[in-house]
Amino acid sequence: MPVIPTRFPVRFGEVFPMGAFVLGVEPSMAFSDNPAAPKQQERDKDTGQLVWTVRALDANEEAARFGAEFKVKVAADHQPVPPPKPNGFPFPAVEFDGLTVTPYANAKGRIAHSFRATGMQAPSTGRKPAGEQKTAA
Repeated sequence: MPVIPTRFPVRFGEVFPMGAFVLGVEPSMAFSDNPAAPKQQERDKDTGQLVWTVRALDANEEAARFGAEFKVKVAADHQPVPPPKPNGFPFPAVEFDGLTVTPYANAKGRIAHSFRATGMQAPSTGRKPAGEQKTAA
């Protein structure tokens, strides 16, 4: 029987056409239904690497109506380091490499999604936002 994929690859510029900013990076803690159990950092089920949560901000001002902050889980042996901050700006701009989205519905029927990535970097220069058209000269 074929395996149905749950993670779908997406291009960063298609999901975040205006870009994104890093707010912070922290360990992703593994879920335990036992409140007395010691907290442990989550490990990726495919690679065994530690999982880190990158808190980020969608640069699209329209996203603010729905909550512009989002999280991306990154599996890595060491804590990912955000790109450097531009002079005078409080947050570094970021692009996520190997971005995937996983849609899901909870028990109450709420439809949502989660993001994973293989890494992060400073935005590439010269990249046009998704949907921007070239104009004839």
